Amino acid sequence: MDPAAAALANELIGNAADAVVIELALQGARFRALGDGWLSVAGAAMGWMPGTVRKVLCGEELSFLRHEGGVYAYLAAPGGWAAPDYLGSAAVSARSGLGRGLAAGEVISGRADPTLLRREHVPRAARPVVCPPKIVVRVWPGPQWSVFDAAARSAFLSTAWRVSARSDRMGVRLDGAAVKVPKETMLSEPVLVGSVQITGAGQPVVTMRDGPTVGGYPKIGWLADEECRRVAQVPPGGTVRFKLLKI
Repeated sequence: MDPAAAALANELIGNAADAVVIELALQGARFRALGDGWLSVAGAAMGWMPGTVRKVLCGEELSFLRHEGGVYAYLAAPGGWAAPDYLGSAAVSARSGLGRGLAAGEVISGRADPTLLRREHVPRAARPVVCPPKIVVRVWPGPQWSVFDAAARSAFLSTAWRVSARSDRMGVRLDGAAVKVPKETMLSEPVLVGSVQITGAGQPVVTMRDGPTVGGYPKIGWLADEECRRVAQVPPGGTVRFKLLKI
């Protein structure tokens, strides 16, 4: 959900940017170390300082249960975590039945010696990926931007949209003043990650990483990857405002 934070966790531990990481969402997780080693964490603050590398000792409990900011945190181990590949990826899409998430009591390990960490990968200071609860994101006009009337476009851009607790990996739902939906019907068409659709109730939904590939809601805007990952890190109750980019 936050590629920049996942890549940072890997960078800090000396991995390739796409090495397998553990993604932790709002509910967090708790682990116990079965040996000495090094771990890094980036993204949301859940008890560990994000953007840091830590030495862990055998028997130590690693708790990520204290939510302090952001939504998604990433835990990296030397060499990346050992995990089975599905269609060339270790990612899990629960709704699609692809991959398998971690279960309580499961033992996981890294692909490299956990006790080895080159000196240059120990940071002098924390370098967190900032996850503020209130953000302004740049939005491009979507394919149906011109179909919305001036009042609807103004409402979309002037509202501080509140992130709904019903948000998930498929889409971040936003609550606020209803945007008037065009009367014209539209056929289903491809939907990209970052598409900002307006539902029949006039509320925006930002399509996220596990979102649908086609849809029939009009798309008033589109967010680039950097803005999309910032939206993903806004917790329920936080706000998102849109600033239009001109074509």
